[in-house]
Amino acid sequence: MERISSNWTNAAAAALGAVFAMHVWRAATASITTDEAFTFTAFVTPPLLQVLTSYDANHHVLHSLLCKLTVALLGASEFSLRLPALLGAALYLAACRRLTLGLFDATPLMAATCLLLATYSGLVDYFSLARGYSLAMGFLVGGLVMARERRWERASLCFGLAVASNPVFVIPAAAAIAATLYVERAWREADRLIVPGAVAALVVLALPVSRATAGNFYLGYDTPWKSLRSLLEFPHQPGASAVLRVLFPLLVVGGMWLERGVYALMFSLCVVLVTALHVLAGVPWPYGRTGIYFLPVGILLAAFAARRFRWATLLLVAVAGMSLIAVRPQVYSEWESDADSRQVMEALRQLHARPRVAASQPLQFGLEFYQRTMKLELWPRVVEFTDGMEADYYVLAGGQGRPPIPPGLRVVRRFPRSGVEILAR
Repeated sequence: MERISSNWTNAAAAALGAVFAMHVWRAATASITTDEAFTFTAFVTPPLLQVLTSYDANHHVLHSLLCKLTVALLGASEFSLRLPALLGAALYLAACRRLTLGLFDATPLMAATCLLLATYSGLVDYFSLARGYSLAMGFLVGGLVMARERRWERASLCFGLAVASNPVFVIPAAAAIAATLYVERAWREADRLIVPGAVAALVVLALPVSRATAGNFYLGYDTPWKSLRSLLEFPHQPGASAVLRVLFPLLVVGGMWLERGVYALMFSLCVVLVTALHVLAGVPWPYGRTGIYFLPVGILLAAFAARRFRWATLLLVAVAGMSLIAVRPQVYSEWESDADSRQVMEALRQLHARPRVAASQPLQFGLEFYQRTMKLELWPRVVEFTDGMEADYYVLAGGQGRPPIPPGLRVVRRFPRSGVEILAR
């Protein structure tokens, strides 16, 4: 691609660099979350053969294998576990700049779209979390770039690696391939666009996915409206969420009508495939992150609408600004109760040499992670809190669903950010 330099492309590059720096800082400083700790316990620390012969919705296979590699090389820590996610973030941000530049040239709309793709509230947390969403998103958008440039084998590999990074991405990968073949009239290139990626995905996924059962696909909603709401939610900003749920779908529909190309067809096919899986196989409607692939395609379609209606460019910038305001650097919105897990474990270490600890779910996984990384293997294993459980200290989450506090316990430490409390008799 010809090198293009302008104030708008430079501004976009600077914004993306700043966003990536934020992801690196969060990866290095934020406490581990429950889902990350479960990934570490179930799919990073066990022997390789066990990792390759087991499956769970949390097992994003290529990502798990890369985490296993980085932890083996660098030791267990939040940052080493999150390095593959940061790789995915770098791929995603670079691909977004290249794609938007190709679609919208060096214009204010290109910079605004880039900024929103990088910062949208439903996306931003997943680029520094040790989950497979970041890698899958990076490869998916990279595949869209390669397909637009008619580099069929590279596009195919990107789509296949997106699926290997997170199996739910088989839906957007299949939709992108079908849309590209139809819109570009590239039927003769079907083998080049399908085979390399299919082989790559099968090499990584065939063995673990062969162990999957229907019970592994448990996360989701019972109605499509709840699913849509989960994708258009701003944490702690109900007013902004309500406005977005009205305006953003209108822009997406307008963009589909105006673009009437690969991205409109890809979005439509994703909706069709998700609906078919729900109706025919009983798979739940996507739950926020399990339908995260709708967001970048939807943002691109909204940008096509903004190209016709210039005022909508300001709306894209406004949504990006609201998304950045919603970011709490040390807190991942969906795992707010985990925000102080490291501090909780440090406090327990100060309170007792070898305490017996009972923790309410799901805090147990994060504490087990720190028990290992802080070299506290001589401590008794952290156990799940239940009625009648005897322990030296009880670590209980706050908020709704909190278990009743047994009589005779007093609060020793409280962590306002997460609402977690350490209690003792």
